[in-house]
Amino acid sequence: MSQLAAVVAYLALAGALLSWIVGAWFYAGTLRALAAGQQGKGAAIWLAVLAWPLTRERLQGAAAEHASKVNKALVAFLACLLVAIAATSVATNLARVAR
Repeated sequence: MSQLAAVVAYLALAGALLSWIVGAWFYAGTLRALAAGQQGKGAAIWLAVLAWPLTRERLQGAAAEHASKVNKALVAFLACLLVAIAATSVATNLARVAR
C-alpha cells in the first residue's frame, strides 16, 4: 500500500511539473500579446511581470485569454502539489507502520 501511495506522489509531482511548464508557456504568450497589442505601452507589461494578480482585470483580448489559462495552470500546480504532499505523508506513514 505504501508503494501505491509513492506512485501517486510521483505522478502528482509529474503533474505539478507539467502544469508549471504549461503555465510558463501561457505566461510568455500573455507577455507577447501585451507587447504586440496597443496596451503594451510599458506599464501593463511591467505590472504583469511584477504583480501578476493585480494585472488580470486590466487585460483585454488575447492577453486576457492567455492570462485565464495561466491562472488555471497555477491552480492545477497547487492542487498537484497538495496531492503529492499528502501522498508522501501516507507513503511514509504506511512504510513506518509496516516495520
